[in-house]
Amino acid sequence: MNTSKDSENTNVRLLYPLNVWGLSFGCAVGWGAFMMPGNLFLSHAGPVGSIIAIALGSAAMLIIGANFCKLAQKYRDNGGFFAYVREAMGHDHAFLVAWALIVTYLSIIWANATAVVVLVRFYFGSVLQWGFHYQLAGFDVYLGEIITTWLVLMAFGCFSAFAGKAKRPVNTLMALLLFIGILLLFSGVLAMSPRHASFYPAFNPDIGGTPFLQIFSMLMVTPWMFFGFESITHGGEEFRFPIQRIFPIIVGAVIATFLAYSLPIAIAVMGSPAEFATWHEYISSLSHLHGFDALPVFHGVDALLGQGGMALLAATVLAGIFTGINGLYRGCSFLLQAMAKDELLPAVFASQAEDGTPRKTVFLILLVSLPIPFLGRTAIVWLVDAITISGSIAYAYISLCRYREAKAAQDTGGRFMGITGLVLSLFFFFCPIVPDLLLGSTLDTESYLLLAVWSVLGLIYYWYVFKHDQKGRFGRSFSLCTVLLFLNFFSTALWLRQVMVTRIPLAQMGGYAPVREMLTQSSMIQIILMLLILLFMADIFTTMRKREHAMNKAVIAQQMASRTRGAYLSNMTHDISLTMNAIMSYVDLARENGEHYKNNAASCPHEALNGLYECIVHTDSISHYFLHLVREMEHVDRIQDSTLKLYPVPTDIRYNLKQVKDIFTEQMQDKNIDFMVYTAKLENPYVYCDKNRLQRILLNLISLAYMFTPVGGSIAVTLAQKGFAYHEESAAFSHHHFQLYADYELRIRNSDAIMPPEVKELILKESDWNQLFRLEGPEKSLAITKHLIDLFHGTLSINTEDGQGTEIIIALTLPLAKQSTVPIHVELGAANTI
Repeated sequence: MNTSKDSENTNVRLLYPLNVWGLSFGCAVGWGAFMMPGNLFLSHAGPVGSIIAIALGSAAMLIIGANFCKLAQKYRDNGGFFAYVREAMGHDHAFLVAWALIVTYLSIIWANATAVVVLVRFYFGSVLQWGFHYQLAGFDVYLGEIITTWLVLMAFGCFSAFAGKAKRPVNTLMALLLFIGILLLFSGVLAMSPRHASFYPAFNPDIGGTPFLQIFSMLMVTPWMFFGFESITHGGEEFRFPIQRIFPIIVGAVIATFLAYSLPIAIAVMGSPAEFATWHEYISSLSHLHGFDALPVFHGVDALLGQGGMALLAATVLAGIFTGINGLYRGCSFLLQAMAKDELLPAVFASQAEDGTPRKTVFLILLVSLPIPFLGRTAIVWLVDAITISGSIAYAYISLCRYREAKAAQDTGGRFMGITGLVLSLFFFFCPIVPDLLLGSTLDTESYLLLAVWSVLGLIYYWYVFKHDQKGRFGRSFSLCTVLLFLNFFSTALWLRQVMVTRIPLAQMGGYAPVREMLTQSSMIQIILMLLILLFMADIFTTMRKREHAMNKAVIAQQMASRTRGAYLSNMTHDISLTMNAIMSYVDLARENGEHYKNNAASCPHEALNGLYECIVHTDSISHYFLHLVREMEHVDRIQDSTLKLYPVPTDIRYNLKQVKDIFTEQMQDKNIDFMVYTAKLENPYVYCDKNRLQRILLNLISLAYMFTPVGGSIAVTLAQKGFAYHEESAAFSHHHFQLYADYELRIRNSDAIMPPEVKELILKESDWNQLFRLEGPEKSLAITKHLIDLFHGTLSINTEDGQGTEIIIALTLPLAKQSTVPIHVELGAANTI
C-alpha cells in the first residue's frame, strides 16, 4: 500500500464499516424486494421453496464475495472489478467486465428511478398522469411521469455530486431505515396475522416439477437480487479502516439482503385476504385483482397494519429506492472514472472534486439516463431481466481471477473458492438465458433482443477502443474476442428462437401471412446484427494478425540486434583490452626508462632516451586508436542494419601494420611467439582507406591467431601488392573521371592452429548471418571482421590444414593517393620488415 498516497487521500477516506455496509446492502435491495413475492417467488416456487432458494443464493454470493474481497485486499483501487481483472488478466477482459457492470448498474438505477412513478400510481392514483400520452409495450407513458422521473434522476445526481460528507450518513440512515422498516413490518404482520403459520402448501402445486426443481429454478435467478452489493469495491480507496475487514461487512450485507427478500415473502403469505383459503389461491387470482389487492406485500400491510403500516411501508420502499440509486450512482461513477484513467473514456472524466467525488462521471450517468423515461416501465423491466446475464459475466471473471491468484500463490483454499465461484457464475449465466430450461425462468422475447443489442454495442465500442489504442494494451487476448463473438451469436439466435416460439401459435388465429411477415422482419434484423458482428470482428482479427506479425518481426529484429550488439560489444571489449594492455606495457617501459634517466641523468646512455621517446610515440599512436574504439561504440546499432559507413582518408598502409605490431609486440614476447610483420615490395603504399577500420580487421584477426597459437609458435603477417596499378572509371563523378587503383593481399598465418570446418563454412557464407551471430567463443569476432571486409568490397578466404596451421587471406582493392598528401608516420627500416 502506498503510504504517501494514503496521506494525500486521508481527507476523502470517510467510509466507516457501517457506511460500507449501508452501501452494499442498499445497492442490493430496492423496489423489487416488495414486488417480487407476488410476481415471481410465490408464483414459481412457493414460500418455502423461495426462501430456501434465497438462502442458497446468499451462500453462493458469500463465495463470490469472498473472492472479490480477497482481490480487494491485494489491489486497492477505485476501479473495483475493472481494476482487479485488468491487473490479473489484462485490459481486454477488464473491458468486458466494465461493460457488463455498466449496463447492470445503469439498469438498476433506471428501474429504481421509474419505480417512484409506479409507487405514486399505487398511493396517489393518476396525480402525475397529465401532459402528452402514449403507450409503449402496454405501459402508459405520461409527460408528468417523465418529468417526475427526470427530477428523481437529477436530484440524486446532484446529491451524489455535491453532497460531500453528508452523503455517507444520509445513505447509512436510509439503509438502516430500510432494514429496520422491513423487520418492523414483518413483526407487525406476524403479530396481527390470524394465519401466521399457514405456509401450506410449501411449494407451488401448479408448477410442474419436483420441489427441488422449483428451488433450483429460483436459485438461478437469485443473483438478480444481490447485484450491487459488490459496488463498494468501486471507490475502495475511501475506506477508513483496514481493508481486511471488508469481508465481515459483506457477510453482514448478504445476511441483511437475505432477510430483506425473505421477510416480504412471509408478509405476503400471512397477509393474504381472508376470502382465500390459502396463499396459493390468492396468488392464482392476482391477475383478476386491482390496486393494493394485486400486490401481496402492500395488501398484507394495509389489511393488517392500516394507514400507519402503509406509511412505514412507503418510507421503507423509498429508503430502498434512495439507497439503490445513490449507491449505484457512486459505484458506477468510480467505475467510469477508472475507465477514463485507462483511456476507455475521454480524459475529462478522469478528474475528481476535492472531496474525492468523480463529478463529471456522475453527470455522464445523468446525461445517459435522461432519455430512459420515454421508454416506459415495461422496457426497463425487459432490460433489468437481462442483467442477470451481464452480472454473471462479471462474477465469473472475478472468481477466475481469484483462482489464478490463488494458484500462483499455491493457496489451496483460494483455488477452491475461485473455481467454485466460477462454476456458480456459469450456472447463473446459462440456466436463466436458455429458454424453458428451468421453471418460469425464460426471459421475455424483448429481453433477448436487448441482450443482443447490448452485446453488439459492446463489440462496436471495443472495436473503437481497440483501433484507437496507441499503447498496445488491447487485442492481446483471442479468448476475449471468442467470448464477445459467442455472446453476440448466442443472444441473437435465442432472440430469433423466442420470436418464432411466440409468433407461430398466432398463425392459428390470424393466418400465416402476418406471422411470415413478422418472422421475415425478425430474420432481417438478425442478419443485420450478425453482419455487423462479422464486419467488426473481421476487422479486429485482421488488425490483431497484422499487429502480431509486426510484433513477431520486431521481436526477431530485436533478438537479432541483441545478438549482433552482444557480438559487437564482446569484440569491442576485447579490442579495448588489447589496446589498454599495449598502452600499459609501453607506459611501464617508459616509466622504467624515465627512472633510469632520473637516477643517472649525467651518464644516461642515448639508447634510454630513444627508448623513452619510442614508448611515448607508440603510446600516442595506440591512444588515438583507443579513442576511435570508444567512439565506435556509439554506432553499435549500425552494424545490424548495414548502415555503417567507411571514411577513407589518405594514409600509408604500412603505418597500419606498424600500429598493430606495436600493440601486440609485448604480448607476443610474453607468450614466446615469433611475431613478424612483412611488407613485400609495395609499389604504391599510399592509398585512400578507412585506416581505423582496416586496423580493426587486423586487430581481430591477429588477436585470434594469438589466442590459438601455442607457446613457442609463430605468427606471420604479410602485406603485398598484387600487380600494377590500373585505372577505373569512378562513379563518384558525373564526368568521365578515372581513379587509379591497386590490388593488395594481406595474409595472416599462424602455426599449429586449426579452425573448425563448420566455423570456416559459416564465415564464408555471406547469406547466413543469423547462424554466424549465434557462434560462441572467439570465433564470434570473425562476424564483425567479415562485415568490415564486405564494406571494403574485399574478399576473405581461409586455408587450414592439420600440421600446417591456418592462413587467412584478405584481398582488397584500394584507390591510390598521392604521396605528398599522406603524412609519414613510419620510418622505413632496412629491408621490408616493420
